[in-house]
Amino acid sequence: MARLFSRTAHAKLYINLVSFVAALAISLALLVLLIGFRDSKIGFLAVGGLGGVALGAAIFFYPEVGAYVLAVTVFSNVSAIFTDAGLPGINKPLVALTFISIVAGRFARRQPFRVQRTEWLLLGYAAVGLASTFFATDRAEAIDAFITLAKDVLIAVTIVYSVQTVRQFKITIWLIILTTSAVALLGAFQAATGNFSNTFIGFATVTPDVTQMRLSGPVGDPNFWGQILDAVLALALFRFITEKQFRWKMLGGGTFLVLLFVVINSYSRGAFMALGLILLLTIIQQKVNLKKLVAIVAVLAVLIPASLPFLPAGFLERMQTLTAFTGGDKSSAVYADKSFQGRSSEMIAGLMMFRDHPILGVGIGNYELNYQDYARKIGLEYRTEIRQAHSLYVEIISETGILGLLAFFALIISLFARFRRNRRDLAGLEDDWLDWDASLQIALVSYLTTSIFLHGDFFRFLTFLIAMGIASGHISHKLWEYHQAEQSGTPAEGMA
Repeated sequence: MARLFSRTAHAKLYINLVSFVAALAISLALLVLLIGFRDSKIGFLAVGGLGGVALGAAIFFYPEVGAYVLAVTVFSNVSAIFTDAGLPGINKPLVALTFISIVAGRFARRQPFRVQRTEWLLLGYAAVGLASTFFATDRAEAIDAFITLAKDVLIAVTIVYSVQTVRQFKITIWLIILTTSAVALLGAFQAATGNFSNTFIGFATVTPDVTQMRLSGPVGDPNFWGQILDAVLALALFRFITEKQFRWKMLGGGTFLVLLFVVINSYSRGAFMALGLILLLTIIQQKVNLKKLVAIVAVLAVLIPASLPFLPAGFLERMQTLTAFTGGDKSSAVYADKSFQGRSSEMIAGLMMFRDHPILGVGIGNYELNYQDYARKIGLEYRTEIRQAHSLYVEIISETGILGLLAFFALIISLFARFRRNRRDLAGLEDDWLDWDASLQIALVSYLTTSIFLHGDFFRFLTFLIAMGIASGHISHKLWEYHQAEQSGTPAEGMA
């Protein structure tokens, strides 16, 4: 035993020394490259290449590292920013490497993939998108759109099979929160200082409006940025409410406030409406009693009027346009607002496309190519450029027909049925885990709600959240099996 321990200790020491020497050599090489090529892209590409090799080695042995990095790259949108700057993208090789690592690990351990119904439905939705390309108005555009969808689905599959334990799930959620908050903090700095000239190489873009500058984050659109922020805000809110340790609770509360501030400064009406839904669902999920509810309402009754003078200029005026849906003559009020008028035309056009092509639509990615033909018939549109559907659901039904919409809703219903089963199976056994599960559920509800008014330009954010929901189903099933085995007196291996 002593000899074995000695050999093990020496082996670990040897590995650590080799790792240290390799790390030192790589660090020196990076330093030389950065100094020697600081004024060109060569040094950046070389550094990225060496870093990629090191990261690739880590991912090959630990696929969850790939999920962690993807959480950062997706929610910072850094890959798209690099591509726009003429640099190589990050997500494609990262997904490929992580997927290969997962397959190799499963093959080595002779561990089969456990594919549940929700994963099949996700693949089924992608299959409908592929089928629609054969009937598309512009097949080349449809194929490009399908390739983008296939990439998003592959990211989702990668996340599902690399996030396999409670610990990995929690780390990934925290990385989503911290990455989004870090990027949002750049926009918060812009809004607080009033200096919008520095966009931080594209991580903090702004969109000029009539009376204000709207924070658009790394995605370049304030409405989509507000949609993403709302979903992550729900995750941060639950960390503040349910974390037991003070430091994590304060971190959740701090990130929540940053995200809330940036949502307000995005001036997104849909995101602002979703905030109320998030708070309502959180109160219901946490089973807030009447006494606490009255206290919350009383605090809000004081804080909301007191905060009005500190809201950004033009915020109240923009939110007041929402009263167009609550006034007496709703139709005339809606059409009086140019934004509502355009969106009405876009949604009606999408429904007309579905009427003319009910089975598989006009083809994935082909809505914008057909829009102006239908807009002329409607007579509400005053713009002549290419327009989007401004509703994910209208976009789906217009581009992939009834089959696409049914496939998408089947996916969402299956996912939320899995959430419900998690709560039923683990009630009273895994309350801490169920809080994480519930926060993801509310984040998805928020994203799907704002998708009523926004199309799928950044569908990868939604598929990432869907993938985390599928992963939570796998983890919950393992936890249930563990508790079942424990009750029968033959405990299985626990979930780390």
